[in-house]
Amino acid sequence: MMRSKSLYIFIILFLNVGSLFSRDIILEFKGAYLLPVDSIFKECYKGSALYGPELSVQLKNDKNWYAFFSLDYFQKRGRHLRRCDSTKLKLLPLAAGIKYFIPAGDRTNFYVGAGFQPVYIRTKNRRGCVVSKTHQWGYGGIAKLGAYINIFHNFLLDVFIDYSYIRSGNLYGHTVTDCKSNTSAFIFGAALGYRF
Repeated sequence: MMRSKSLYIFIILFLNVGSLFSRDIILEFKGAYLLPVDSIFKECYKGSALYGPELSVQLKNDKNWYAFFSLDYFQKRGRHLRRCDSTKLKLLPLAAGIKYFIPAGDRTNFYVGAGFQPVYIRTKNRRGCVVSKTHQWGYGGIAKLGAYINIFHNFLLDVFIDYSYIRSGNLYGHTVTDCKSNTSAFIFGAALGYRF
């Protein structure tokens, strides 16, 4: 009885793995510019490079719905004289969501997407001789707009604009009141990808 159950589960898993590989899978590496929208965040850290991989998997054969998963990295040194003497910020945004592809000819697919985005945030603030480090999570969402352009064979170029909405605890060092930080930003970039 146990052997037949195990065989049945193995067959189901094998068939599902086979159907996964018949679907469209896109793996890409992004390079982008993160432009903060909050005036305090912009004054302290300004904008800088953000980069990382993204995986998009077609949810059902011959359909335009895709799931996406991404991990990005952002690091910036900043200075904000009213709140801290010097600071260093690291962001590791994770994202998972859905994209919808809109075909526009043989070589181009436009897409729109939305997803959930938790962000691991690490700061190191220095005020005189005192150094303080914080680790926290921020939560929010991401909206995506872009186009995949087939270059040659299975290689493609992704040109995109994303909007990342993130709220977190205080990033600016010790202040009189404990305030929430808005690390929301527009992200402009391009990626080189491969379609499996």
